[in-house]
Amino acid sequence: MRVIVSGLTASGKSSVATSLALNFGIEYFSASSKLRDLLPKKDFMVWESKKGIDAVKFRLNNPQYDKKLDSFILSHFKSKNDVILDSWVAPWKIKDKETIKIYIKAEESVRAKRVSIRDKIRLEDAYKFMKQKDTLTKSIYKKIYKIEIDKDFTPFNLVVDSSNIDLNSVIQICSDFIMNQQK
Repeated sequence: MRVIVSGLTASGKSSVATSLALNFGIEYFSASSKLRDLLPKKDFMVWESKKGIDAVKFRLNNPQYDKKLDSFILSHFKSKNDVILDSWVAPWKIKDKETIKIYIKAEESVRAKRVSIRDKIRLEDAYKFMKQKDTLTKSIYKKIYKIEIDKDFTPFNLVVDSSNIDLNSVIQICSDFIMNQQK
């Protein structure tokens, strides 16, 4: 089975994707981690920080890094039979009907609180960094691929709003959906 989990910053996509991979006993691949490896400056721990935002701004003016990542993802993903991919843009790039595509969404206030708790920063800072990252990243993919992230949900088989339900419930919803698709 091949699954792509997508969503904005702190929507829960990485947590859901890693948990699904563990539950199903298959490979997990993080596009964000691979992108960080490709960038010339790797001196940031999280994207939602001053250095992380600088890296996103660098990407906006240097699209070759995102294109290289997307090319790698396409070839890596297509070569696997069992993999769960955590990616912003892959649902629009991978067009086969067998791949299950899940979008995790959440309200901005909920996502900012998650960033604040995860990164141990003030809520105001979390909101500011998250908003900058999301706006810039959406701009990158609109510029490169004409994709409307968080507006165009047509590639997705399932959209889950994680704003008011706990992580385990989101994982269960996604897991049940995947199992039903495998029948």
